[in-house]
Amino acid sequence: MYLELMTSGPQRMTRRESQEATRRRLIESAISLFADHGVAETALVTVAENAGFSRGAAHGNFSDKEELAATVVQFVVGELGPELDRALKSTASSNDRLEEYISTHIAYCRKNPARAAAVIASVGHLARRAPGAASYGERATESVGDLVALFEDGQRRGEMRSFDPTTMALTLRSVLDTAVPTYGDIAAEEIIAIFDHATRIQETTS
Repeated sequence: MYLELMTSGPQRMTRRESQEATRRRLIESAISLFADHGVAETALVTVAENAGFSRGAAHGNFSDKEELAATVVQFVVGELGPELDRALKSTASSNDRLEEYISTHIAYCRKNPARAAAVIASVGHLARRAPGAASYGERATESVGDLVALFEDGQRRGEMRSFDPTTMALTLRSVLDTAVPTYGDIAAEEIIAIFDHATRIQETTS
């Protein structure tokens, strides 16, 4: 019994776990600072100090602010993405899946306003400061692939009218990625109604 008590204390993290924990704290610190001050106005050393580390911690994990900003975007997308996937891959009608997608996105932004604001700041910074990477337009088009597939499926089923799925997807994501985080009290019902009306096939009356 005594031996069990002696050996059942807190387990020390492995080196890899410690590195991952440090990186996570740096990302969370960057999210908070990017949301409040923007990316350009936030130094890497400030991110490290805000997380409780020495200045070398940030430089040891990220080559520059562009890499950190890209990581912030990936981190938030990694949290929100599975929730959006569940909405898109349900067995409901395309119209109901669209409503669930919009509701899920808005609910996440309302629950995590700093994350939403940090993504806006990071994407804007990357568009201006990383010309060698894929353009914002290319990244945006790639990011709406599942939403485009939803619209195409709705058209095949005869649940949605004829329109360009990519244009509609980019328009919806523009609203969700910018207007919603900026205006936190925006009504989800209004956005749902707008895009439902814009996409749903309209019944004609004789």
